[in-house]
Amino acid sequence: MIAAGDVPSALAQCEVQLPDLMVVDLMLPIEDGEMFLREFRRRWRHVDVPVILLSASTARNEIARNLKVEAALAKPFFAEDLLELVVAHAPAEEPAAAG
Repeated sequence: MIAAGDVPSALAQCEVQLPDLMVVDLMLPIEDGEMFLREFRRRWRHVDVPVILLSASTARNEIARNLKVEAALAKPFFAEDLLELVVAHAPAEEPAAAG
């Protein structure tokens, strides 16, 4: 797991290693989660990474549809609910090669 507290840090982390799944909060310092997703998709337009959007906004489902993310979760939330979404949307692991 890689954590970033703002958009520039998150984009820098993606330069090092692309994530398998992203949990993105709409309310980030400096720029918001929507800005991050738009910039991520501009830079890595051929990479399909599932996204779970976190937001306290009552418009979160509409925002999620507009951003074409896999799921949206209302804040505050229970950790179990987030874990359920992560398990549901995380890419399947590749089987280890027999050696």
